[in-house]
Amino acid sequence: MLTTRLLQVHRAVVTEGTLTAAAASLGYSVSAVSQQLSQLEIEAGSSLYEKAGRGVRPTAAGLLLAQHAERVLAAVDEAETALADLRAGRVGRLRVVSFFSAGESLLPAAIATLRRAMPGLHVMPVVDEAEGALRRLRAGDVDLVVVVEPFARGAAPVDDLVRIHLLDDEYRLLLPREHPLSRRRLVDLPDLADDDWVVTTGPADYIRNDMVDACRRAGFSPRVVAEGYEFAVTQGYVAAGLGVALIPLLGLSAVQEHVAVRKLRQPPEPRHIWLATRPTLVDQPPVRRMIAALRAAAGDKR
Repeated sequence: MLTTRLLQVHRAVVTEGTLTAAAASLGYSVSAVSQQLSQLEIEAGSSLYEKAGRGVRPTAAGLLLAQHAERVLAAVDEAETALADLRAGRVGRLRVVSFFSAGESLLPAAIATLRRAMPGLHVMPVVDEAEGALRRLRAGDVDLVVVVEPFARGAAPVDDLVRIHLLDDEYRLLLPREHPLSRRRLVDLPDLADDDWVVTTGPADYIRNDMVDACRRAGFSPRVVAEGYEFAVTQGYVAAGLGVALIPLLGLSAVQEHVAVRKLRQPPEPRHIWLATRPTLVDQPPVRRMIAALRAAAGDKR
């Protein structure tokens, strides 16, 4: 079998003209070069050299093989360079899935950071909720996901994925600007028992459930008068004076003019936001740098 090592030796002998010079250029002993040439002739099934004074010269078969060796070795060098670039993240693509509000608030800054560090890397962002994102990750369709999961820092499950805690996304109370409680810095949830409420439904139910659970712990069931599929829609209803709402901070990338954002004295448990990837990917430069960029972007949101 013709290997790249045998082809490299053959090319050196044809180029240098003597076994001694070829050995010196390759860093081999003369006997090692001679052994490799004998092996090469056996593999090729032809005589590749003939004596020429103190050196050797290639036969017709030797010249033909040298021409092909040049192309083969150039292709191997090109492939090795491409693989090195891919491993280092200088080229290639990184597929990242996030839920909508993280995609709006965290990903743009993280992608911009990664582009400056790895301009040849193409980042492909996709929007999906946790179940779909984790399914895509396990199937090998994506490389990194940003998901809301129901466990706090330090309580991640031990399974087939590597998880990194990114952020605890706290809830804020949204009030119409003219609401009597909008002048307070901290609001007690029981004081809103008689208010109308707006809920965010979206593709997942946890926002609605968190709001309802918080109100019930405060001693009342919220009177829901409107539903927004996205946080911006919910905020629009609040701005119009239809009711009050709870929205996590990442959903408040922009606050409308007629909305007051306030903290609750006893807020609901925050959304626990995690990064997840496969163990084989966690140390690859593109994934490692994107994790660092997302953590930096999340730190700016705290």
